[in-house]
Amino acid sequence: MNEPVSGCPMSGATSEGWDHFRPFEHIGMTEFFAGKRAEQPVFWDDGLQCWIVTRRDDVREVLSNADRFSAENVHDPITPFPPELVAYLSQNRFTREKTQANCDRPKHTRIRKSAQAFLNMRNFRALEPRVRELTLVAIDQIKGKPRVDLVDDFAYELPARVIFQLLGVPEIEARQIKVWADSRFNMISGTATFEEKMEAGRQMIDFWTFCENIVAERLENPGEDYPSHLLAIHKQDPDVLSINEIKNLIFGILLAGHETTTNSIGTTMHFLLTNRDQWQQIVDDPSLIPNAVEEGLRIGPPVVAWRRKAKEDVELGGVSIPAGAPLLMSIASANRDEGHYDGPDAFDVTRENARDHVSFGYGWHFCLGAPLARLELKVVLEELTRAFPNMALVPDQDPSWQKTILVRGPGTLLVDLNEGA
Repeated sequence: MNEPVSGCPMSGATSEGWDHFRPFEHIGMTEFFAGKRAEQPVFWDDGLQCWIVTRRDDVREVLSNADRFSAENVHDPITPFPPELVAYLSQNRFTREKTQANCDRPKHTRIRKSAQAFLNMRNFRALEPRVRELTLVAIDQIKGKPRVDLVDDFAYELPARVIFQLLGVPEIEARQIKVWADSRFNMISGTATFEEKMEAGRQMIDFWTFCENIVAERLENPGEDYPSHLLAIHKQDPDVLSINEIKNLIFGILLAGHETTTNSIGTTMHFLLTNRDQWQQIVDDPSLIPNAVEEGLRIGPPVVAWRRKAKEDVELGGVSIPAGAPLLMSIASANRDEGHYDGPDAFDVTRENARDHVSFGYGWHFCLGAPLARLELKVVLEELTRAFPNMALVPDQDPSWQKTILVRGPGTLLVDLNEGA
């Protein structure tokens, strides 16, 4: 087993340590949660006004128990939107509604069944040649450059281009989609100012209009893509899936279907290159790549926390939680629970139980896109190790980790490709 990773986005506490939860920070998070798992695995945070859940078993219990915990607050803003923003969104027909991640049964079951009929392993496997082709195109664009930003120059747009294959939309919109998604996440779970929230609102209307146009176009010209699949279900029985729910499903996949994969590529590459022996292992033995993907997801989850609300009075981790209380499950902490993982702070591409993480959720809301994300990450590592086996992380850089309480990834990752080495 390797030593705990250096340069970890959630490791390396200051000498003083943390005396309270700091949801937007990175340095010191690993040590803080290790202490909480041992001494106070479920605790109240005054700043967020919610209960924080840190142990793996408790996180899995909350995520899997739909009768006791509601998902309705998953996408609620951390701080309430200003009235001006609420009015602006309403005036511009922003008819967002709870559909998948943030709704409960029976609505969730009905919608998930419709989505899963298209978002499944059969269709994802059929997409692999195109995923590899897009990855090779992205690699060709950085070849010959001695130093690149692996996030902005490679990983930023690539997953969005993959999602476009499911939607049947032009790839030229990739960077704009990414900007819209980044703005949305900061708006909901980041530290956006009033001005930034208002600007994000304007971008959301553009984003929503883009999704509406996709649905309108498929109504006129159906194809073999995800929107057309959903519209066929609606045409057969409008009670199974409404037009507005379809718009929301398109909005949702364009929001989260690529952001997490971009974060996973950046974070996993950061760990691999920080622990250079681990990178060398997958260069020398590509059969380790699928497990390296799982270890990257475990130790550096793209979604570091998720939310629920207690439907009734419950006891969790020895703590009594009242009905209606909000909870924040720390995925980052659960994935490093020493009760389940040996040496949980070490990055090890040969770890036997790496796949046991909860980075894609657990239970009834398990991520439908998990197989596609795993496929993309596998292809990316296969092609990057083949093209740039001597790649090295530029030392002493600031990765500019995202400062939101839910999603996490490096904003930049400078590497030397060392093609001639």
